Amino acid sequence: MSFARALSRLPGDNETEAVVRDIVTFLSHHAGEWTALEDVAHRTGNASAQVEQVLEALRGAFVLDFDEVAGTFRYRYDVGVSIEFDAFLHRSRAKENYMQSNVARFRERYGPL
Repeated sequence: MSFARALSRLPGDNETEAVVRDIVTFLSHHAGEWTALEDVAHRTGNASAQVEQVLEALRGAFVLDFDEVAGTFRYRYDVGVSIEFDAFLHRSRAKENYMQSNVARFRERYGPL
């Protein structure tokens, strides 16, 4: 069971990272709950196709349980995965803040685009 393995199966672009960040935050707050793909997409505000890609990667890396009959996913709390979630969220937010700071500095120097 490895969150890093799931991340290696996903594209490394900013859009996918934002979807992963939303899903990881959702799963952390709803550990142990069975949730359908459509519900995750609706509650995170992301497209179903993007959410499905991330959930399938998490399922393939054994981070999530999947009930084929009901078509639902569940994250059961695990200390190791929780540490990986926290590290990812911290790294992702730091990167986002850095990018926003660079854009703000550019606009300060050269004005709005």
